[in-house]
Amino acid sequence: MTEELRLHWTLHELDEQAFAHEHELAKHPELRRALDTRIAAAKAALAALDQRVAESQKRRRVLDREIAVFESQQKHFEKQSLAVVNQHQFEAVQHEIAAVKAKRDVLETEVLERLDAEERDQAARGEKAHVLERAEAEGSAMFAKLDQETLERRAALATLDRLRAETVAKLEPAARTRYERLRTGRGGRAIAAVTGGACGGCHSGLPPHALQEARRAERLLLCDGCGRLLMLAPQA
Repeated sequence: MTEELRLHWTLHELDEQAFAHEHELAKHPELRRALDTRIAAAKAALAALDQRVAESQKRRRVLDREIAVFESQQKHFEKQSLAVVNQHQFEAVQHEIAAVKAKRDVLETEVLERLDAEERDQAARGEKAHVLERAEAEGSAMFAKLDQETLERRAALATLDRLRAETVAKLEPAARTRYERLRTGRGGRAIAAVTGGACGGCHSGLPPHALQEARRAERLLLCDGCGRLLMLAPQA
């Protein structure tokens, strides 16, 4: 293998490592959004429960006042019934008492239903609070892990950039220009290894004569599919 090919293979390995780091870093925003979404959903579920309970308690206070009014009216009509002087007056007062009692019963039924619902919500609150606590704890741990991974991968990329610059500087000007142009235009991967008789970048198959030339390792080939430089891995 010529010195030029050796340098290009070194650049290929550096670029593949850098590509892998960038690929993993590109996943981080979505991972962070998923964690934020999970925490926000848990918070919203707990807040909705608390709001529902608060609104129910507020409604019960209104109902209690209305029930008290109907109780007062019922007592008033019951007192009136003691002073009636004929059957017609008695029936009229009894009708009023029944109407007030029916209204009060409706309100009291709603109060009982709301109390049952509040009791169920309060029983469920512990689990929802636990879900939120777990989401926040696991999210905090994962955010810290992602932060640490970002630092480590950025540091690795900086090292790879330095090594790449040192290696590129050893190329002839024309080869250097070609490599940099391809690297820029091919997503950071200017050189692809020939694997299984195909380009490792776009997986286009190579004709037999191109494979023979790659095996001779005398010069770089150009992929007809993606335009990357092609070469076989050096023999151990």
